[in-house]
Amino acid sequence: MDRVKTGIEGLDQLLYGGFLRGDAILVAGAPGTGKTSLGMQYLYNGITQFREPGLFITFEEFPERIYRDAENFGWDFRALEDEGKLKVLFTSPEVLQQDIVRDQGIVSEMIAEIGATRVVVDSISNLLGAAEDSRQFRESVYGLVNALKAESLTALLTRELREEEEIGTGPEEFIADGLILLTPRYVQSQRMRFLEVIKSRGTPHIPIPSLYFIGKGGIHILPPFQEPFYRFEEAVSTGIPQLDDLLGGGIPYGSFYLMEIDVDLHQDIFDAGFAKEALEAGDRYVRIAAKSDAKSRWRALMKSAGMTDRLEQGIDAGQVVFLGSEREKTPAETPLSKSIADEMARLCPPEQGPGIRFQVNVSRLFALMCPEEADATVVDLASRCRASRSVVLGAVSPHGVPADHLAKLRAAADGIVKVWSEGSYSFLEVVKTVNSARTPVYAIRQTPQPPFIEIME
Repeated sequence: MDRVKTGIEGLDQLLYGGFLRGDAILVAGAPGTGKTSLGMQYLYNGITQFREPGLFITFEEFPERIYRDAENFGWDFRALEDEGKLKVLFTSPEVLQQDIVRDQGIVSEMIAEIGATRVVVDSISNLLGAAEDSRQFRESVYGLVNALKAESLTALLTRELREEEEIGTGPEEFIADGLILLTPRYVQSQRMRFLEVIKSRGTPHIPIPSLYFIGKGGIHILPPFQEPFYRFEEAVSTGIPQLDDLLGGGIPYGSFYLMEIDVDLHQDIFDAGFAKEALEAGDRYVRIAAKSDAKSRWRALMKSAGMTDRLEQGIDAGQVVFLGSEREKTPAETPLSKSIADEMARLCPPEQGPGIRFQVNVSRLFALMCPEEADATVVDLASRCRASRSVVLGAVSPHGVPADHLAKLRAAADGIVKVWSEGSYSFLEVVKTVNSARTPVYAIRQTPQPPFIEIME
């Protein structure tokens, strides 16, 4: 797809690279949210970064005011006009409408003169004031958008939202190819601004409110997600290739990753893929605090994954170990935490090196031990695995652990993946990793075959 990059930090990321060339995008927001600033920055970046001249049409501000406001951001609009790369046109809605109807009006002349490929119209709210009724307003917007498209322009149309006005009811919102909403919101007692791409016809976008700031150099958008700083050269698979990719290659050796999974979801389907990868790689797989029917349940899961024989062979050969599955098997005088610690010391001494994958049912640990003891056991497990460069994947139900202890677990974890249900759907989000990856919220669905989970992108 031929994309028009805005050059605005964060916005192109939300748009998967930019607007589709020739589209008309509506930018709506309350007064003071930076609609005009975003439009000016779109034009300035187009000229200075992408060699795309532009036209700024305003119904509200004299050119002198536009020059002054641009200068405050470090953008010399006068110089760009002198160089034949920009035109600033101050007119009225009525004159613009008459000009557009003519085959060769002043707008067309300006576009041809500088070879403009971008245009900003600030603001189409003035068309509403000039229209006699909603039908005429719709026709005016439709005519304007079609005229700009006929000139092969990629257009930003600003629109001021009145107090308490809801987006999604105006005819211009249906006519435009894209819709960007700018909204103020209080965070604690401080007023902040958020940008959301509501609509992007014919192309994917990330519809998530993103914090933005207006300062030196213009608008800076901070999406609540982040690509991994780097991809791991050495890591083990979670058993879900799509999740591995989001994490930057999987779970790195010497780390403890935590999956927070709602009780409404079957944790086993996440565990099965991790175990399958360990068996196929020939690594030792140690499951800690599994339920008492763990072996029979695992046989059923491994059968669906086509791994029945490998599981049986692994159990017989000691490659697969179930540790702390049943408290009654632990002598009364030996605390479960000590039993696990002793076995851990045997399985992964510091000189062991990579090759062991631990999976721990953290929620069950808290059911078998007092919270403080369970905390200490998880921290000890993570420390031992970091020292031996093994890998720990823990699973916890957020509602099955006291809130203060859940906070400690999150702090101890090197990575966190949240999985939850809302209504009839399930969702996944990566919120913490060693390489600083954070993702948007993805819908997920279960599948009958490995990897049993599909992330919908």
